[in-house]
Amino acid sequence: MTPETYDPFTRGPFPVGVETQTWTDAARERTLTVEIWYPCTDAYVGQDLDPAAMDWFVPGWAADGVSTPEELVPQQAVRDAEWRAAEEPFPLVLLIHGWAGFRRESTFLGTHLASHGYVVVSPDVGGTTFPEVDAFLAQQEPLGDPEALLRHARDNAEARVGDIPFLISESVVRLPVRDGRVGVTGASFGGYSSLVSPTADSRVSAVAAMCPANDDSPIVQGSQVFNDLILAPWLSDPATMILAADRDSLLPLYGQLTLAAQLPASRKRVVSLARADHNHFVDDIELGQAWMGEFVGRVAQIFPEGPGDWPLVARSVQPMERLVPGATAKRAWQGAVLAHFHAWLRDDLAAREAIRDMDTLLSTAGVETHTYEVGHA
Repeated sequence: MTPETYDPFTRGPFPVGVETQTWTDAARERTLTVEIWYPCTDAYVGQDLDPAAMDWFVPGWAADGVSTPEELVPQQAVRDAEWRAAEEPFPLVLLIHGWAGFRRESTFLGTHLASHGYVVVSPDVGGTTFPEVDAFLAQQEPLGDPEALLRHARDNAEARVGDIPFLISESVVRLPVRDGRVGVTGASFGGYSSLVSPTADSRVSAVAAMCPANDDSPIVQGSQVFNDLILAPWLSDPATMILAADRDSLLPLYGQLTLAAQLPASRKRVVSLARADHNHFVDDIELGQAWMGEFVGRVAQIFPEGPGDWPLVARSVQPMERLVPGATAKRAWQGAVLAHFHAWLRDDLAAREAIRDMDTLLSTAGVETHTYEVGHA
């Protein structure tokens, strides 16, 4: 395959399976439920794209056991399908959700990577799933303590650092994945997790951080929560890409660029999608955008005096009709993340050549982007 014919947007050659496991880090007394997407045998060809055969699940914001059939959502994978045999271990990617998220919030990306031969592990990160954040906010209503929100953010940011080596090591023990050259991706708090991962484990070789949480943003307004942890000494030098939204209401582009300039990575860039908001990194972007407006409005009511400026965030959320369509954004992110990992986890020369001009590559997916090649501050 040549750079001219390289296509990271089309689904890969392998059907995709999915399974759920529960892993316990005994040393930290911390249990994580993980979703695992993987290449499965050819016996399942087509089934992962067939609504009658693919997996349907209760989304993380619905109450399990009391949800209605209308609340079930699909993912393009077959539940508990037989794993595909491989001559050598599969490359591993961690996909980590955001604040008030859940392990299946970005199945569009996990299944796409798996169809191209990656094993993708996505945990429910304790303390930051939607039910846990919802319970925390309920405890703070009607008027919250700003210090409580800062403690909540800091405690969970620190806990996520320890999750990285545990998830990698547990994956190596349990799954047919290689012990090294690992990729990490995720959005928002998951983007922070991606950028902090090289401080926690030397096996991280490529990072694709989507709208990563940082301190130069209205959500914390300069309070020290994320950056000190991200900028701790890195144990590896992963190829680092930040995917940003130019109309991000929570984590604006200026903060992404400022943070990128400070990262110690020798290979780093920021790719910004035009007409996109903070929620343009999950499965149902249209529904998620409406939900986000309601959610940040609630946070703004509980914490009108900070930390950060949540009323400003609430006013900044854009209606979907002003933004790039969700399907278009997801296609762009599928291609950008896959090409990045192909280039740096698999040494794919066509991918490396194609991502030299990421804006041209992504224009073939029908999106407008601007890539910033970021030097050191």
